[in-house]
Amino acid sequence: MDLHENAETKTVTATFELPGIKQQDVNIEVHGNRLTISGESKRSENYDKGGYAVQERLCGKFSRTLQIPQGIKAEDVHAKMEDGLLTVCFPKAGPDQQPQRVLIA
Repeated sequence: MDLHENAETKTVTATFELPGIKQQDVNIEVHGNRLTISGESKRSENYDKGGYAVQERLCGKFSRTLQIPQGIKAEDVHAKMEDGLLTVCFPKAGPDQQPQRVLIA
């Protein structure tokens, strides 16, 4: 996973490499101040255990949880998946964490 903060747009972008995983096999959930990306990579239906000299591809369930600012809602999180790369973007600060200017009377 790569995490990139953009100071101009005040957003954070997380990029995950998910080669061979279909979009419908990936779940993205926001719960409180946690963003969880989970899913499952599956073996080909033509998989045969015998005959492999080397087998390095991993299969099975995966999950990654990130802390996000308090107040971020699911509709504030944007995701796209293209060519095995999942890109998830969310605001750097929640609405209640934005600085408030106080006027001097």
